[in-house]
Amino acid sequence: TGGLPEPSFAYENSALRIDIPSPDTWSIGIHRAHPYSNVFLRARASASPTGAIGLICRYDEETGWYEFNAASDGTYNALYGRWLTEGVAQYIPLVSDRSVHLSSGTLNYELGLSCQDNFILLYVNDTLIRRVEVTNFGLIEGRIGITASSLREAPVTALFEWVRVGME
Repeated sequence: TGGLPEPSFAYENSALRIDIPSPDTWSIGIHRAHPYSNVFLRARASASPTGAIGLICRYDEETGWYEFNAASDGTYNALYGRWLTEGVAQYIPLVSDRSVHLSSGTLNYELGLSCQDNFILLYVNDTLIRRVEVTNFGLIEGRIGITASSLREAPVTALFEWVRVGME
């Protein structure tokens, strides 16, 4: 988590609720049970109209991870992230764009992220919106996770109703 005060987490009505009280704050949650190489991750998530939600694949504390985020302004991005030191991440943008499948002011989607060999595939509501080559970063295996963040305005509340993992 980056930003102070830190986000809080609770289970509410069978969903994971993440409350982010401060602007420009992000939080990631990593499922540490299994590493995956080729994997398809999906989540049904929503957030306040001033936030972003996303998914992570091939997370490794030493080598980095791939991250897909959808923001409430109708944009999305794919990032390569890595830790510089505890709590300080460096992000390299892979792609950033708008999509007709994302609406401004709305953040209630089924997001999908597929890590497949040397590509990541980004999905919104079962529609492929982008295929991104990631050969240069060399991540071949890692954990999966979720992300939530506030942008310039806070507070933000994100809800993850479910997360599904499938092998590619």
